[in-house]
Amino acid sequence: MKIEIPRGIIIRSNSEIYDGNNSQIKFWEKLNEIFPYQNYRKEQFDIISAIQNESNKTLLIDAETGAGKTAAVLSAILSRKQSGERIIIFTKMLGQMDAWFRELGLINDFNRKIGNQSYTMVPLVGRSNLCHLITRDIKKLFNQIGCSLFDCHYQKAFPMMRNDFGTNENYSQQVLSEIRESLKKGVGLSEILWILENKIDNYGCPYFALKTTLEFAEIVITTYPFLTQPKLREILFDDMLIDIPRTTIVIDEAHNLAKGTYADLSYKTLDRAFAEIGSHEILEGLQALREKEGLHTFYVNDTLLDDLEARGKRYLLWKFDNGYRDISYTLKVCEFLKNTEFCYLTSEKKFTLFLKDPRTILNPVKHANQLILLSGTLRPLEDFANFLGVPNSQKIAIYSEKLGENRIILTTSDSDLTMKYQTRSKDTYVKYSQEIKKLTDIIPGHTLIFTPNYEITVVLSNLLNTSYFEKPNQDVSKLINSVISSKEKVIVVAPARGKVSEGIEFVIDDKSIISAVIVAGLPYPPPSKSLREIIREYGKFWGEEKATNYMNYLQATVTMRQCLGRMIRSENDIGAWIILDNRITNMDVFPRAIECKNTDRMIERLIFFYQQHQLE
Repeated sequence: MKIEIPRGIIIRSNSEIYDGNNSQIKFWEKLNEIFPYQNYRKEQFDIISAIQNESNKTLLIDAETGAGKTAAVLSAILSRKQSGERIIIFTKMLGQMDAWFRELGLINDFNRKIGNQSYTMVPLVGRSNLCHLITRDIKKLFNQIGCSLFDCHYQKAFPMMRNDFGTNENYSQQVLSEIRESLKKGVGLSEILWILENKIDNYGCPYFALKTTLEFAEIVITTYPFLTQPKLREILFDDMLIDIPRTTIVIDEAHNLAKGTYADLSYKTLDRAFAEIGSHEILEGLQALREKEGLHTFYVNDTLLDDLEARGKRYLLWKFDNGYRDISYTLKVCEFLKNTEFCYLTSEKKFTLFLKDPRTILNPVKHANQLILLSGTLRPLEDFANFLGVPNSQKIAIYSEKLGENRIILTTSDSDLTMKYQTRSKDTYVKYSQEIKKLTDIIPGHTLIFTPNYEITVVLSNLLNTSYFEKPNQDVSKLINSVISSKEKVIVVAPARGKVSEGIEFVIDDKSIISAVIVAGLPYPPPSKSLREIIREYGKFWGEEKATNYMNYLQATVTMRQCLGRMIRSENDIGAWIILDNRITNMDVFPRAIECKNTDRMIERLIFFYQQHQLE
């Protein structure tokens, strides 16, 4: 049942009227002017109350998809904002910025109606997302080498056009005004980028125009590299003239930070770098570590790295001038090596970087005015807080009552259903395909099935006789469009750590078209020597038991919940989450789950659930 809290009523979480605290009253009065919906749902009110509490300097908020967390957080931080305070929002991917822009557009529309100020949010994105001259076939090249691909008149004209405004502030305020006026209902990131690219020709290069505004922007939204990579973070903070104690930091989908693994590089990429430029001291150093056991500290001399990068760029330009549109693998190696300062390197089938100490990843922002870590996948909250080095943070789990009514969670205790690495066999996959077939026969719409890896994805898709499955390095947009356009219900099979599992939506008219998600085997990281090595290292400060838990159980939990989230995109979406692996019964992940002893019992539950919701 939705609990609605009318505007104009100032109350505590325990329903007591505020006792006259001036700052609290001002906060709720401001919120009533900002919040873009008629009423606050209970879930939103709990989020807003936690942010309003000034003692909550660091907040971990686990709020289920559909709880309205983006609107609640944005309204609360704007209501709490003091004069001169800055706000930075970090998302993992560009597409995740859309929700923030759309909610701010609603806030602006509401504020315009009542005669209040509207807000501006600056998207700090890569040059390739703003350049007039970029075409699809050269975007990847441009990401590697930038403006040197072109003789760009926009870049040349930028200083002169900026000077026409007299000062940087006058110039920036004009650009910010263009963004502010465009922020309204239904406007997402792509519309804002189109405006920046096509409507501010008078300001010169749109990328440089955007960067110039950072000094004066009160709200900036950008992606994780500007948080996690020291050099990029320094550029952002310097451009914004950031004073951390006067800045509110929001990290969306924050579960992505709790991985330990930071980056990887295939051996094939290294081989191709050798083929491009021949021998180089850095490449030879990496080659010497190939398949060498242990955690390695790989120090990279800046001068040598600059030389490697210069050679990679020369090669890329030569290829471009001769009509080729290939990326440089030498530059991919350079990008990988820029992160070795704070990582261990392992070499087992590929090069992998592990954070030396995951507890330090938030150190640069720990002293923010308020630090908010937000996700629908932050449970167990205590484990995430410890992993990220904020054990004393305030932790809040938000459950959506409406979502609880519209979603059924089923788990199995069937002893024959497990994807435990050591027991996988052909018989395992046949058993899984048989049980999945029984389930999909009674599921009324499309079903997403997630497997532990690409190999099992191919096997199960063959056994289930479906052509809808994710392939390595695939452009999944074609797969999504084919599912959306299908007139018949389909079975989609994908790996749990693939592209479909993260940030992808199967939606028509803002409504999910997925009736069920089946996790066919818990997505634990595959056992490896590298994993054992890093667990042993992390055990020095966490203890071996916690380190093992964080690098196995926590990773499986995050990945599984991320997969399940592909079905529910709003609280009104209806469907089933089905976990087919008996190990789930030992995991305290889903308080609302119904444990079934076999698939037949699951089918009984599903039939009743779909009948209740008139989805037969």
